[in-house]
Amino acid sequence: MVRFGSTADRMKLGISRYVPAQGSGQPLSVALLRRALAEAGVTAALDEQRAAEAVRLLLSGQDGSTLDIARGAPPVNPRHAWLEPLGALDLPVFPGQAFARLHPAVEGREGRDIAGNPVPPPVLSAPGTPSSPAEACAGVVRHIAVGGGISQDREGLLIAKIPGVPRITEDRIELAPLVRITPDRLQAVADLYPRGALGEELSPEGMVQLLAGQGVRFGIQLEAIVRGLAQARAGNAAVQNVLVAQGKPPVPGQDGRLELLVREAGGQAEADEAGHLDYRDRGPFPVAEQGQDIARLHPPTKGVPGQDVSGGVVPARDGAALRVQAGRNVEAVDGGALYRAKMAGVVLADKGRLEISELLTIPGDVDYGTGNIQLDQGSVRVGGTVRTGFTVQAQGRILVEGMVESARVIAGGDVIVRGGIFMSGDEAAFVQAGGSITASYSHNAQVHAGGDVTMALAIVGSKTSKGSRVTSGGMVRVTDAKGRIMGGTVVCGSGLEVFQAGSERGMATTLALSHESPEAEALVKEMRELKELRQRAVFVLGEG
Repeated sequence: MVRFGSTADRMKLGISRYVPAQGSGQPLSVALLRRALAEAGVTAALDEQRAAEAVRLLLSGQDGSTLDIARGAPPVNPRHAWLEPLGALDLPVFPGQAFARLHPAVEGREGRDIAGNPVPPPVLSAPGTPSSPAEACAGVVRHIAVGGGISQDREGLLIAKIPGVPRITEDRIELAPLVRITPDRLQAVADLYPRGALGEELSPEGMVQLLAGQGVRFGIQLEAIVRGLAQARAGNAAVQNVLVAQGKPPVPGQDGRLELLVREAGGQAEADEAGHLDYRDRGPFPVAEQGQDIARLHPPTKGVPGQDVSGGVVPARDGAALRVQAGRNVEAVDGGALYRAKMAGVVLADKGRLEISELLTIPGDVDYGTGNIQLDQGSVRVGGTVRTGFTVQAQGRILVEGMVESARVIAGGDVIVRGGIFMSGDEAAFVQAGGSITASYSHNAQVHAGGDVTMALAIVGSKTSKGSRVTSGGMVRVTDAKGRIMGGTVVCGSGLEVFQAGSERGMATTLALSHESPEAEALVKEMRELKELRQRAVFVLGEG
């Protein structure tokens, strides 16, 4: 008879009692021992060597209870992956250096006791930092992936492939590159540290070698490297984003351009040394004499290639050609490189087209000495001011070097006023253009343009009269850096550009985006009258 006994956790089994065979009973053997274990419900494998030794001891009358003849399969405890540092992991490592050992995670596995019952792995502590061998809890383990710039050998050693600083998160380790090249490859920046992860001191020569290893060979900024390393050692801290290499940017070619050999119209005033603007000295208008050269076409230039920090060629864009068309009263000479006026007139340059317009020149003011100016064809140039009560009307452009007072200026084309438009608010006085209107400023004026309205300084209304009204079929612009709209109404067809609008002096300022047309004026007038009648009716009768 054999009696078996196990440890408390049922993971080990031995012979606790033995009674030798009597009479015709068979002597104890390993085979009989194996059958007895099966009858006792033990499923763990019999240790044949230990079982034979136990049988020998028992048959010779000795104690065999000290031998474990069967053992269960213990559970495997889970464990997080963890890093064993071989140096300071907050300092840079360099190609070929082994700087840490990665111990892989161990997944928990269920065991079996001697009777074949499952034995779960224990519930252990929560995970610690990736650099500590903390065990997992509830069977969930943390794995650490090896990211870019790092290789791993069979023993778990982590070896740097590039110069960089280890970046460790809960589930990943990678190297943040020490040297970073901009997308255009024209600059290389680096973080400079006082020493490396294994305690080695960084030298300027070593940094140059590291840059060469990263393919950076051109434009090395050695002085910046020396200065940055000295600063890092002095402060015992990294110096970030040091420019360590600078390439040579490409120089794009210049586009073809048209050089006017006469001054452009409506030029802006230039400030003197004291910052004051002299609106009297604004230069002549672009007026050409017959046979005069008015413009020269400059061809585009070739771009100059650059060089990136790797020594590669950076291509440069060549300049684009400009196409210029000789319009009315203009001829192209010298193979299209020079343009000449076929008659006296105003030079018009717009969107690659040159023209000479007919011109009537009034040397001085439009006043009692000249009477009203009416021109059925061509343009008008007024050398002085359009005085109050007079009219200047032309099918083409009207150019006024002085001011426009409370007068009527009507142009089929553009109106350019070198000075300002200063009116009293009288509806009989206005400036009207089928094209654009340009002036230094407008004050209490009625200004109507089919195209853009451009004022250099301001658009100003008044509290004591109907104020100014500016309507534009295109853009309304006040071009001065601090240009203002104060009072009155501005209606633009496509947009408004101004630094500041509104007034603190009680002048109402209305800005509107609307396409006004002569056909709609009657309807707008009727709408306003109906609105006024309704307000009066509500005042008398109430809303009921």
